[in-house]
Amino acid sequence: MSSSRSGILASVVIVVIVFGSVGGILFLTNQFEPSRVAVVVMNPGFDDSSRADQVREAMTEEVAVQYYIPDSPATEAEAQTLMESLASSGNYLLIIIVGNELEDELQQVAAIYQNQKFALIGGFVDLDNVASATFEIHEAAFLAGIIAALVADEDEYNGTIGILGSVSTDYDVIRMIAGFEQGVDTAILAFGLNVEVLEPRYVGSYNDTNTASVMTHTLFTTEFCSIVFAPVRASIWGVREGMLSANETFSTLGLDRLPLAIGAEMNQDYIGNPNPYVRSGPSWMITSVVARSDLAFTHILNATLWDRYTGGELEDFNLANGGVNITDFAFSRTNVDAAYISTAWEYAQAIINGTIAVNDS
Repeated sequence: MSSSRSGILASVVIVVIVFGSVGGILFLTNQFEPSRVAVVVMNPGFDDSSRADQVREAMTEEVAVQYYIPDSPATEAEAQTLMESLASSGNYLLIIIVGNELEDELQQVAAIYQNQKFALIGGFVDLDNVASATFEIHEAAFLAGIIAALVADEDEYNGTIGILGSVSTDYDVIRMIAGFEQGVDTAILAFGLNVEVLEPRYVGSYNDTNTASVMTHTLFTTEFCSIVFAPVRASIWGVREGMLSANETFSTLGLDRLPLAIGAEMNQDYIGNPNPYVRSGPSWMITSVVARSDLAFTHILNATLWDRYTGGELEDFNLANGGVNITDFAFSRTNVDAAYISTAWEYAQAIINGTIAVNDS
């Protein structure tokens, strides 16, 4: 009996394989050869502290899959060439694309390789061999706007709210900003707040720490923002640097206030902790607007592995089904009044019930 049990346990293996600059992560839960799945993520790729990293978290689940992760393409043209190469090889059960910026390129490639199964996380391609997942992320951003307005109206702040986005043409950034601004406006009207939102500023990149740091510092110390909404992906580490330098300026000026920010696309609350690598203590990143790219990835992958591939279908993730939301203020309850949090959840219910419709542009 014991030897049989040992044999079963021996068949459960996790192996990580890295070939130079190209990573292949192999998860085995049985003794048979696993299915191969390729994952394509645009630059900056993984370690973006955003949607790609959420997908990577989903990839750590123990399933019978061999993941192939090519180097992240820098341009849409490079991404299309990569997708064509992967599809033409015939080696992959599923090719998963992360990000709406590759909708057009995937449309072209999938139309040619009709026997190849594709998935798009964060966008929609209307073809039978593409399973798509989208996110009503503006709904969650609305709730962040409610919180930002209530916090900015407190006595120690001046009511000014800044917005720092990554790239001005990014569809998700446009929708998040629209929802956020509507949330602020709703709170102003509902509670008579003395709050204003500045025109959005943009880093011009998804991964430019220096520029994000300078712009964040300026928003706090020159524009005197009370709080900054920052959907900037990997540049969020520059936002942290800007908050730290702004706090030094506040101390020099004798100002009794904190540089507060709101993250986006993934739970970035820990980035505002005293030590983000320990993830404890109060956070200046009071909440984050989250789209569950990990959930979408898992849904599509599992359906495909169980021979229930959802090609030609669109799964839309929203507040009602738990696919988008703001985080639970785990590190920031010392900086955010409990009444504000309750108010945000009341507005969330109104959105779910259809009482409030959130703009996406």
